[in-house]
Amino acid sequence: MSIDDLMRRIEETERLIGVYRNANEVIVGTEDEIYSRRGLINRTTLTAAEIGETIVNILEHRLAAMRAQLEKRGSEDHGESR
Repeated sequence: MSIDDLMRRIEETERLIGVYRNANEVIVGTEDEIYSRRGLINRTTLTAAEIGETIVNILEHRLAAMRAQLEKRGSEDHGESR
């Protein structure tokens, strides 16, 4: 994944954290390769109180990992330019 792709994913994850923090409800579903033409299947609606903070925690964990990866790549690129 390029640095630009990684930065886009970081920005999107930051945006999603805000979305889930402010959501009233979250729709959770599964997607199956065979039935993917129908979109999400086995859907359920949960309140943000039930699942919102869990999703935010997961996204924050992903964001930290992506930022660490970006920092590592920046350090590697900077080391190569010496």
